[in-house]
Amino acid sequence: MINDITSKRWFMGKGQPVRQIDEMDHIEIAGCTLQILQVEFGNGSRDLYATIEDESRTGVLLAECFGGAPSVQIFKTEKGQFVFTRTCKIDKDTLAQASALGAEQSNSAFFVKGKYFFKLFRRLHAGTHPEQEILLQLNKNHFDGVPQLLGYAEYQTNGNSYAIGILENHIDGAQNAWDLFTGKQTLFLENAALWLGETTAKMHQALKGLKGTGAQPEKPPFEKLVKLLKANGKKDLVPLVDKLSCSQEPLLTQPAQGCFVPQRIHGDYHLGQLLFNGKDFIVLDFEGEPTRPLEFRRRLRSPAADIAGMLRSFAYAEAVCDANAPAEAKKKGTNSSSSYGLNFLVGYSKVSGIPIKQLEEESRPYILSKAIYEACYELEFRPDWFWIPEKALKEL
Repeated sequence: MINDITSKRWFMGKGQPVRQIDEMDHIEIAGCTLQILQVEFGNGSRDLYATIEDESRTGVLLAECFGGAPSVQIFKTEKGQFVFTRTCKIDKDTLAQASALGAEQSNSAFFVKGKYFFKLFRRLHAGTHPEQEILLQLNKNHFDGVPQLLGYAEYQTNGNSYAIGILENHIDGAQNAWDLFTGKQTLFLENAALWLGETTAKMHQALKGLKGTGAQPEKPPFEKLVKLLKANGKKDLVPLVDKLSCSQEPLLTQPAQGCFVPQRIHGDYHLGQLLFNGKDFIVLDFEGEPTRPLEFRRRLRSPAADIAGMLRSFAYAEAVCDANAPAEAKKKGTNSSSSYGLNFLVGYSKVSGIPIKQLEEESRPYILSKAIYEACYELEFRPDWFWIPEKALKEL
């Protein structure tokens, strides 16, 4: 594993010269080796990664660590210890059957269909992991729109604790919300958008009171976007971005006002983070952006940031639907996705009691911030998609 870590999808140091990779610590459990690797880059910076030497035996490892008699199992090493905490009853034999999900992203997943889902955090950060604490908070407050947290794993050394994974129940037979809203356009989806708004408001209510790092000003990358526009031959848009920066940035940097008080939120909220089981929405992935430090991901923010993220996601879904719609359908205007955002706000307002107009006003600066990030991303990685955030910037 040490030799091929840089080729993995979850390796975050791509593009940086790697000086060396060393095994910082390891433990062998049930014939399976769990490693902590330290990557040293050419500039002297270091990252820690968690790896499993033989991933085909991950289920056996998880069963041994989470399925034992004590709810907390500690495995000591020369340099620290691995700690596995179980929060609910586990069927050890069933968990032992866990296998790799297959799709590699910034983390890795192992599951038993309809039973268990283990997310292995690859790049490790010292401190409390946002997904672990948010799921504990939402489960404690009986918010049903998330998986049940069944356990979590940590590596502890030199007074620091690193989250290396969480175990939750596996949601079977549900559809990704992005696929749902970019599929066949029906009136049912307008109701679904309303239900999603209700779910979002309930999630925010259940997250109130959860501590985090202090609120910070939102800082959209206006300067980065200007550089990318110039580099991509789109200099004609630079005056527009400069105008938006002057007029809208103060709204993001001033102290929070209005109906929302900074609190813990999802932080990376879009349709791809949700499942729909035919009746209810299930919210996933509360870890935030894995490239960011934990302090940044745990900060208090306005719930309007989540609302804006979902409104922008609906705009993307609408754009995809319009692009794929037959010519006759476009002429008839049969695409109903333009109403999803409004129905989402109706649902949020119904639960929160906040008027729709106020939700729109408080979300507007965050919509701009999200569109700026989207424009940068598309210019860097998907130039053919740039027209979607470009349209938003022209309409703001």
